[in-house]
Amino acid sequence: HVVMVLVQRLACRSVMTPFLRMAKKKEAKGAVKEKAPAVFQETAARDKAIAEGRLFGINYKKNGEDPKVMPDEEYPDWLWKLLEPKKSLQELEREIQAADGDIEKMSLDDVKRYYDLSRRVKIKANNEARKEG
Repeated sequence: HVVMVLVQRLACRSVMTPFLRMAKKKEAKGAVKEKAPAVFQETAARDKAIAEGRLFGINYKKNGEDPKVMPDEEYPDWLWKLLEPKKSLQELEREIQAADGDIEKMSLDDVKRYYDLSRRVKIKANNEARKEG
């Protein structure tokens, strides 16, 4: 599911949590002890949630449950657009050249992105010029 890809990208911290919890802890006498039981409990909870069709690690409420995975048709259309790559400054400049400089032929989102990216390039160039001079 595409939803699972989105969830994995958004919840990368919950993916790293087991590795962080396995950090070794020194005892008073210098012996090394691993915190394995907590990791196994979280892994078991994750496996149980996946088996039940739930998205593990998304719940933010104290007594709430993780949301269930729904069919793709039940998610809003804008959610699927999050996976689409955004146009680069060069692509947007090519579109402007193809439209003979008429920005009104482009979509509003593309125009906003063009101005944001070109402003970012100018700021970086100004910062580099200040650094050198």
